[in-house]
Amino acid sequence: MKNYDVAGGMHDPFWKDLPFTNIHDSLTPDALHQLYQGVMAHLINWVQEMMSKEELDRRIRCLPPTYGVRHFRIGISTLKQTSGPERKNIGKILLACLAPDIPPKAVRACRAILDFIYMALYGSHDEETLKYMEDALDEWYKNRDDFLEARVREDFNIPKFHSLLHYVDSIRKFGTTDNYNTELFERLHIDFAKQGWRASNKRNHFPQMIQWLSRQEKVLSFSSYQSWLQQETESMVIDDAREKRSLYQYSIAKFPAEPHKSITRIMISHTAPNFLPCLKLFLNSLLTTPQSRSRALDADLPIKALDVWHQFKLKPDSQVDGEVVEEIIKAIPFHKKSASARFDNVVVLYSDKAESTSLQGKCFYYSIVNLG
Repeated sequence: MKNYDVAGGMHDPFWKDLPFTNIHDSLTPDALHQLYQGVMAHLINWVQEMMSKEELDRRIRCLPPTYGVRHFRIGISTLKQTSGPERKNIGKILLACLAPDIPPKAVRACRAILDFIYMALYGSHDEETLKYMEDALDEWYKNRDDFLEARVREDFNIPKFHSLLHYVDSIRKFGTTDNYNTELFERLHIDFAKQGWRASNKRNHFPQMIQWLSRQEKVLSFSSYQSWLQQETESMVIDDAREKRSLYQYSIAKFPAEPHKSITRIMISHTAPNFLPCLKLFLNSLLTTPQSRSRALDADLPIKALDVWHQFKLKPDSQVDGEVVEEIIKAIPFHKKSASARFDNVVVLYSDKAESTSLQGKCFYYSIVNLG
């Protein structure tokens, strides 16, 4: 019979006599629970102690709403059972709220940890990006002592901070961290457990949840077959524009927020003095035989008003951390129901020349209108 200690450990493990076994390699990094629910949680707590929770909340509330960034209207100190996505959103704004109350070295330490977290989540790596991760970790070790001097910590003997030392080696051995991140299974818990529970009558729920899941799989399988069959029957020749449009799913309200709004009012409320000439050039580009630029600008428009929408929802054909993200793009001018204006800048790919590191092949939009 094997002997067990009080902690439940085993003194005679099965792998101790296996010559090629390194049990430490079985402990792969977990970005969700180590980085966001561990390292990020500690970092936020230390910052709150150094500048006070009230001051950090005040600064977070003052940040303007921004596209792609969650706006914490009442701060973060009141959050209970903070989830991984919430910590990710806090990480996006944390660095902007630190100075000048946090010492410069502590700010650099926070920046280094945030850089390390973002680089650890890259979908692909090479020796150069791994060197960036090592440099960020070295920067953290150089500047972290300010947290000790401020007495928010007595030491850094924290297992989740120690795990940062093994990320680069694990990536070299096993690939990027999304290969062994538990966040995927956390997401499946919503699909396979929570939604099934809500669909049941809460009595003898396990058989109902299994039946619900089975039906969902059958519906999904049939839908996939229908999509495949439709693609097979359609023509194989698809123009580039149609193919690009299929990459995105977007939705807009059935009725506009401001119907039949005059172009003059749009130019004033949206602070867009060049809207009229841009509209003329755009409409001219839709003609079969477009006119010259000068003639298009001199032409009179047959319309005097437009229907204006203040937002639309966009679902790109991509995933972030295993989850499909739906973004809301807003263009809200000053009016009685809105305390402040908001215009989101959107970078749109319109050419195959577009690159991820530059603006070539992209254009900008900031207003949402429709011809009326």
